[in-house]
Amino acid sequence: MEPYASREIRFWGVRKVERWALKLYSVLFGRGPIEWERFEPGLQLAGRALPEPNESNGRPGLGFLIAHQGRTSDYMVLCWWDRENELPIRVWVRRIGEIWRPAAPDESVCVWDLEIIWSERQAWVSTVLSATGPDLAGYLAAATHERSAP
Repeated sequence: MEPYASREIRFWGVRKVERWALKLYSVLFGRGPIEWERFEPGLQLAGRALPEPNESNGRPGLGFLIAHQGRTSDYMVLCWWDRENELPIRVWVRRIGEIWRPAAPDESVCVWDLEIIWSERQAWVSTVLSATGPDLAGYLAAATHERSAP
């Protein structure tokens, strides 16, 4: 096993995808910059995987995407909020130089992705599931989790 080393995590704003509002994050192995052209096909796959309609009872049409530029592979992690407090997750993978494919049953998110997922969980609880009522704009604005690699 490789010892854990922090990776750069960056928030890139909110992206409209198939009528959904998705927060866009990147995770970067090594020194940057992130190469977004590598992720465009993965972003298209993610857009086609989102359920329709985007808004329904308990589904506000909000979620987030993680573009993870890894050491040997790239990962696209799509998460959306549904049934008020559930977070469906879809993952796509591509080894460097290959095409994107859905993650195999034994492939999942990693410790760096979980850092973002936890931050998004905290934002969801404090803005949408708060006692003062759902604040969807507040959720979209609550994307302050960024970290540079050492």
